[in-house]
Amino acid sequence: MSFLKNTLSSFVGASAALLISGTILIFVFVGALVGGFASAFESDDIDEEQGLEEPTVLVMKLNGPIMERGAGGSAIDIGGLGSDAGLGLLEILQGLEEAAEDDDVEGLYLNLTSVAASPSTMEDLRAGLETFKSSGKWIMAWSEMTTMGAMYLGSVADEVFLHPNGFADFSGMRLQTTYFTGMLDKLGVEMTVLRGPDNQFKSAVEPFTRTSMSDANREQMNALLDGIWSEVRSGIASGRNLSEDKVDEIAATLSLRVAEDGVNVGLFDGLMYEDEVKDWVREQVGEEPEYLTFSDYLMPTMEEAALDLSFMSFMNEPEGEKEEEEPLGGRLAVIYAVGAIESGEGDDQTIGSETLSKALRQARLAPDVEAVVLRVNSPGGSALASDVIWRETQLLQEAGKTLVVSMGDLAASGGYYISAGADRIYANATTITGSIGVFGMLPHAGELLKDKMGLAFDDVRTHPHAGIGLDKPLDALQMEAMNASITDIYNDFVSIVAEGRGKSFDEVNEMARGRVWTGEDAKERGLVDVIGNLDDAIAGAVELAGLDSLGNDDVVYLPEMKDPIEAFIEQFAGVTVAGEVLEHMGMSQLQTLELMRVHRMLESGDRVQARMPYLIDIR
Repeated sequence: MSFLKNTLSSFVGASAALLISGTILIFVFVGALVGGFASAFESDDIDEEQGLEEPTVLVMKLNGPIMERGAGGSAIDIGGLGSDAGLGLLEILQGLEEAAEDDDVEGLYLNLTSVAASPSTMEDLRAGLETFKSSGKWIMAWSEMTTMGAMYLGSVADEVFLHPNGFADFSGMRLQTTYFTGMLDKLGVEMTVLRGPDNQFKSAVEPFTRTSMSDANREQMNALLDGIWSEVRSGIASGRNLSEDKVDEIAATLSLRVAEDGVNVGLFDGLMYEDEVKDWVREQVGEEPEYLTFSDYLMPTMEEAALDLSFMSFMNEPEGEKEEEEPLGGRLAVIYAVGAIESGEGDDQTIGSETLSKALRQARLAPDVEAVVLRVNSPGGSALASDVIWRETQLLQEAGKTLVVSMGDLAASGGYYISAGADRIYANATTITGSIGVFGMLPHAGELLKDKMGLAFDDVRTHPHAGIGLDKPLDALQMEAMNASITDIYNDFVSIVAEGRGKSFDEVNEMARGRVWTGEDAKERGLVDVIGNLDDAIAGAVELAGLDSLGNDDVVYLPEMKDPIEAFIEQFAGVTVAGEVLEHMGMSQLQTLELMRVHRMLESGDRVQARMPYLIDIR
């Protein structure tokens, strides 16, 4: 285990060193730094001078990853090398509400050339756009190339246009899983897999043991994809005034082949070049408008950011923090649980058991906080870390405080584990949830290490079954012990869900066994209470806690986010460089992310996982 970890670390480190070695890096970095700060005062999308003057048209591009929480007004992108932290889902939705009430904003120009978001995030974004539109302001959508998900989002617009030579992919949705069994066979690596009792739907292990989906996995994946497609089809049909059967027919017959086809079948209102789009906007406004990017509309100017020197505070923070009953400044706390669940410290994209538990304790001990909304967007992870976090949710409720869960794109496996005890659970119709199950996985690389790499092993031990390594498979007793541990953790998981949801063990076990559900299906089975987004969950928490006249100043957000300068330094020093090295080797961004997650999982030593399958790619 250590050998493979060290090999990967050494390879990434050596490759990164080759990339950043030499004095030329100094000039590149300084150039990017100066250029980045200069460009912060300019528009990144449009030629017109930025500034909120009447009339103003907002330009929204969603071509970057949309996170649960962005860095808000403190986001800094230095010449493309900075932190990816930009606008998060919360900021976008709040910005749409603000723009809807802003008399200076005439309308919204939605550029859908590239949209990077999961189905549930799309669902929330579409609802936010509908809220903006309901204020009486117009939305116009345009794209050069677009996807089915982007068309679902853009179908809410008053008018939808496509580039005359553009392309729209409307061929249906596909969910693809990558299988590594053949590669492992060639390398001489054998996987020992253990699953909880009857966990046939816990398919995270299948990519390492099979070359195709099992019947159980195909059943749940079909149900999952059907549920997501149902929402997408319904949204497109209602937005474009088409029947759902017609939408199915367009996809099934590949009717959208060239740009003109999109207009003929009713998915687009016309074909336009971008300059013609601006002519259309000018006609709506009645004069030449001021264009303002959506991020610039929400973010302060660089001059304001430069005056705030508090970003240096991270350099002299005290090592230990005393937990006390200190007010947090609000009666409702929104706590974000985003990313894979791991033991220890976390960050903006990883749920660390220590970090999230601390946030829950802060809310529990704060005398002014009366209710908590836990926003979960996680595929799961360490079973142990999940249990640590779950315990803090119980202590919060025992302290007399209301706990409501809002599920984002994913709240599965460990993500459901930490949600199960809430007073009320909200999810979007397309949220992926459930996956109540556990698995353990241990590689056996004896052939690779001995026959192909020429390594030999010897040891001394106090007991015959001491130690589990890469060179040998589990013996019968070790297998029995591991199975007992897996079964025990699975039974605990089912019991926690049964207690939290007011069901019997057998009732939960029947719909558990590792199976994933859409939010809609989960609601039908009592795993979710209400179909709704984060705003709905906040309103529900206010109702349950009996809070009156809750204003924006009464809501606090935890955990505290790192300063963007600190995040930039950490990212530039490590993760970004390593990720770029792997991407230059031909790995996709999704594959790179999954490889890093697996690497971190191996480093953590948490061999028992409550986690979603790897590399599920819905297109």
